[in-house]
Amino acid sequence: MNHSGHVGHHHVMEPISVDHMDHEAHSGQMNQVDHSGHMGMQMYFHFGLNEIILFSFWEISTIEGLIGSMVGIFILALLYEGLKYFREFLFWKNYSSLQYRTVQGPAIKSTTEGTNTRVVKPSLLSKHHILQTFLHIIQVFVSYLLMLIFMTYNVWLCIAVVLGAATGYFLFGWKKALFVDVTEHCH
Repeated sequence: MNHSGHVGHHHVMEPISVDHMDHEAHSGQMNQVDHSGHMGMQMYFHFGLNEIILFSFWEISTIEGLIGSMVGIFILALLYEGLKYFREFLFWKNYSSLQYRTVQGPAIKSTTEGTNTRVVKPSLLSKHHILQTFLHIIQVFVSYLLMLIFMTYNVWLCIAVVLGAATGYFLFGWKKALFVDVTEHCH
């Protein structure tokens, strides 16, 4: 067969030096080598010590670095749960104040020309809605950071995420059963 007119992509296997693989292994990058010689990340759960977490400057290669990262991730996940509860608290506080004001009944005339009862309607540009929007942005950002940390597939970091979220729920979510969870992102 003549393949001279065949157009296609063929990867040429280039040898990877042991020095290159050793450097990549120590930098946390060498996890898998595909058939074309490209490095990839581990796509399975592992107990590794060498990781780059979210940013190039957050690189760990010691047990101290791993433990410190686990503590930081635990606190981040705990605060994420606290933020969810805080948003619910603000929502229900604002909602109940609106309900109370609108259900008060007929306005009572005071000695001045106005009334002493004011009906407050929700507004797109209300300070409560703007605050909720800002907190929502933070909540979404932190939830994606935690998801990306979990997607390192490092079991130790995954444990830190789960334990932080569980502890946060335990501390902040004990009243949560009374309300519908309007701020949940990850089920």
